[in-house]
Amino acid sequence: MATSNSGVARQNHLGNNFSEETQSIRNAPGPTIVIDLMSLYSPIGDTNVAGSMCGGRYTLVYQQLDRFFDKLRAIGATLVFFCDGVVQEEKYVTWNERQKRKYEDTIRILDAVDEGISLETLINLFHRDFPGNWLYPVKEVAKKHGRVVTSIANECDKELVQYANSVNALAIISNDTDFLIYEGFWQYWSCKDMNFETLTTKAYNRVGLVRHLGLEFRQMPLLATLAGNDVIHYDEVKQFHRTLGRPRTKFDDLARFVDQQQISARTHEVDLRKLVFHVFGEEDDELFQRFQKSLDLYDLDKWKPIQTVKHDQTVNLLLTLSSKFMYQIYMGHPFEMTGFVTDLREHQVGWRYPQLAIRLEQRKVGIILYHRENSTLMRLVTKLSHDEDYTLHAFNAEFPQNIRVPPLLDLLSKQPDIQASLYETKLALLCWIASDTLNSHQLAPTPYILHPTLLTLYFLLESRVLHLFEADLLLQIAFDVAFERCDLLRVQYPRGEFNPRAFRIAFLYPKMYNHLAKAVRDVGLDGPDYREHPQFDGVLFHARYEEWAQGKGRLDGIHQWRIYAHLGGESEL
Repeated sequence: MATSNSGVARQNHLGNNFSEETQSIRNAPGPTIVIDLMSLYSPIGDTNVAGSMCGGRYTLVYQQLDRFFDKLRAIGATLVFFCDGVVQEEKYVTWNERQKRKYEDTIRILDAVDEGISLETLINLFHRDFPGNWLYPVKEVAKKHGRVVTSIANECDKELVQYANSVNALAIISNDTDFLIYEGFWQYWSCKDMNFETLTTKAYNRVGLVRHLGLEFRQMPLLATLAGNDVIHYDEVKQFHRTLGRPRTKFDDLARFVDQQQISARTHEVDLRKLVFHVFGEEDDELFQRFQKSLDLYDLDKWKPIQTVKHDQTVNLLLTLSSKFMYQIYMGHPFEMTGFVTDLREHQVGWRYPQLAIRLEQRKVGIILYHRENSTLMRLVTKLSHDEDYTLHAFNAEFPQNIRVPPLLDLLSKQPDIQASLYETKLALLCWIASDTLNSHQLAPTPYILHPTLLTLYFLLESRVLHLFEADLLLQIAFDVAFERCDLLRVQYPRGEFNPRAFRIAFLYPKMYNHLAKAVRDVGLDGPDYREHPQFDGVLFHARYEEWAQGKGRLDGIHQWRIYAHLGGESEL
């Protein structure tokens, strides 16, 4: 909505800006910057497009974000992060459309790889369409540097602004034009234009935008709704836009129209229905309800309460966790499960991803619901096959038969004595999630930081997804990354055509790893050294793949940790 030539954006150096702003900001211990966590994934991936297209450079991204947050804190900032917990009901249509487009883009990318394509050509053809890497450790690094708030009942943007206003925040960092609509005394800094090393970005002048349009802040929610957003889609209003004037003057024309209306978030229903009819040319109750919800998105006084259970200590505990997955399951709410760069066409590497992931989630849910009476279902929105769309499904939870699950209050307790007494039980549950044949005594002697790696490799080998040499290569990479045995910055990027199988594994493996890394957290084994992000580097994987495929890989450093070796060596493909 905002453009530089309208005078609402300026280049801003955050370090210099802090020295000026801290004189007038009186927050303790320093000025507060509120960060829309989800907005960081795309720009941090864009800092190394080649690495993202090779499967991801997780450790380098962790280090880059760590430096960025360190620099912000070093100049006096208190950092608070907000992220989405669940997709809000009114946004499911938009969410589904986005997921469908991402999968279509994925298939085009994979077809190009199958035809023979270099990394350079891949970047040139698909830079704009390549799916963002939501597995990057953005949230993990944020926890190290500040408080992370996960929105559940309300729109994340609204909760973020409400908090920013309550603490007199210096700025909000995001990449969402909705923040141009909200009223407050904070600045809006662009995440899209952020240089994570120099701390330079664009700062948008929200007051200047409102003045440029000749409006007041109370009129901005109507402007945003008529312009199109996640609730009222652009395709629904573009015909109305044509009635106002030329495309290049769209926002000025919309602003004049809005200024002629006596509409706000508190407008009487009759008047609002008249406006909806005027804009869309039809009387439709569902459309009216969405129009009202769109206006409500920006009304900070309209607030949905978080669903709780009176006197239930477990619910209160789950609400304090940075991840709301366990809360969603415990309360019977659905959750979303998406693929990454995953090929669901039959007999392609990764085509069984939904079924494999669901098997793991059913067991995790069984642990969460073990002591929850009359709760046996897992509800999730996912895509089960190549030809299906994302749909809500229900599956039965799978409960452990030979392990007594402690109550969640004990399982998640941070008290040292409780943790010590339940360690073996937790480890047994973790192994059970991955396999019926994996014994906790096999996993226990291995390095803690490699547990998610070994669980993932065991699961994928037993499911006949990987060849044995691929599992060994992935373990060797995990060993080298976790223990800093390799200078990742010196690894050469692929120069020739991609190996199609290796390309798919480089995305499937981190996705499966993510399920089992979260299982470590869900059984209460996430200690101080817990790392949720994959101990994996896509560039290193491609650099070594052909050598290991030819049987030239060395097992010297990892031989004693190959707890999966007895499972065999051939995948089904």
